[in-house]
Amino acid sequence: MAEATTNKEIESLRAEVSRLTKIVTAQGAQAFSDVRHGAANVVDAATPAAKKAAEVARAEGSAIAQTAREHPAATGSVLFVAAAIGLGIGYILGAASQPEPTIRRRYW
Repeated sequence: MAEATTNKEIESLRAEVSRLTKIVTAQGAQAFSDVRHGAANVVDAATPAAKKAAEVARAEGSAIAQTAREHPAATGSVLFVAAAIGLGIGYILGAASQPEPTIRRRYW
């Protein structure tokens, strides 16, 4: 008699686990669908802005290249000044990152 009751309880637990598994699976599928739909909306909204940004960057790059071709001396000067500024900033940052020297004072 106890064995029959135990078997019924086990079958009841298996049925409950099966039911819960189905519920969790359905909720997971719904959540995945919602996230996928939201991601698709974000991509659809961002695509025109990305295309416009790429067009602007391409146009600006063409304008800079054209200006560099028309004024090679000015281009060289600008590059030299930019490199000098970069070296200066690098030197300042490098010097600032060095630890303070420890000074030992001996009192005799």
